[in-house]
This record gives sequence, C-alpha cells and structure tokens, in this order.
Amino acid sequence: MPHPNTITLACLFAWLTFETFWDLRDHRIPVWFSLVMLLPGLVWLTISISPWPAVLVAVSLAFTELVRRTLAGIVGIFAPLLLTAILFHPLMPLAVGWAFLVFLWSFGILGGADALAGLALLSFFPSWAMVAAILAGTLAWSLALLWVRYRKDAGLRLWAVLSSRATGERQAGLGAYALAALFYGLGRLCLGIQ
Repeated sequence: MPHPNTITLACLFAWLTFETFWDLRDHRIPVWFSLVMLLPGLVWLTISISPWPAVLVAVSLAFTELVRRTLAGIVGIFAPLLLTAILFHPLMPLAVGWAFLVFLWSFGILGGADALAGLALLSFFPSWAMVAAILAGTLAWSLALLWVRYRKDAGLRLWAVLSSRATGERQAGLGAYALAALFYGLGRLCLGIQ
C-alpha cells in the first residue's frame, strides 16, 4: 500500500493539473479552487504538528488581503511567519517559502492562485526539498511557456515575458506547481528525499 504522503501528493498533483488546464483555458481561477488544497493543508498542520502553526499561517494569509503594502500589512504578513519559524523550527521551510511567494505576489510576479498553490504544497510538505521543487517547477514552467510562445526565438524573447508582466498581462502559472509536486514526488521516489 502506498505511503499516505504519496497518496496526498498524488491528489495534490491531480488537482493542480486540473487547475492548470482550467487556468490555460480561462485565466480566471475561482478562490475556492485554492481552498480545496489549502484548508486540508492547514488541517494537516494542526493534526501533525500543532494548531498554532496553522493559525499563524492563516493570520499571515489573511493580512495579504486586508492591508497589503502598508506597514501594518507587512508586519501582519511576516510576523506570524517569523514566529512560526522560531517556535516550530522544522516549519522554517514553510515560513521562508511562503514569505518568498508573498513577496512575488505583492509585486505582481505571481498571481494569487499561484501563491496559494505554493502555500498548500508547503503546508503538506514543509521541507526545503519542496521549496526547491517549487523553484524548479517555476523555472521549468516559465521556460516551457517561453518555448511554446516563441519556439526557436525563446532565448531572445525573455524580455518580452518580463515586459508583459510589467503591463499586467498574465500567463497561466499554475502548471509550475503541478510540476513542483511531480518533481518532489520523483525526488522522493528516485533519490529518497523527504
């Protein structure tokens, strides 16, 4: 019988793949799509570690929508993450990964659904290996989008993707997190990474 983490990872991968196709087709992800993964992730943190990290992460998440880009918002987002990293040292990858995703979200580099997908993955698998998988998935997905859009001129067109981000044109980004789940699973299977 597969390990429960393997089943969880397979379910997350399947949902993220579904979200990716939805995002490619519509470019609008309903909020509840993110909650399908995130709420069970917070419940998992509560059961496996303590309710306090789940509460701190939820407080940080709430501040991203309440008062973003103000001093109170910045403190509200990052103070709970710092507290999580200090009090629950094994959750430092979760805190660092979410802080990085919030930073990218705040500057419009990531969409909200992208950041929440990353948070959901980190809630279930709060490890440096998952942070690395998210970075690798993001890089691979970005390169794939460049290739699909520009084919042989992809290397010369990186500036075009960056400039489209600046003008507010979004590319479907959820595929990066499906790839992250896949990379993390392959790392666990082939390399024994936890």
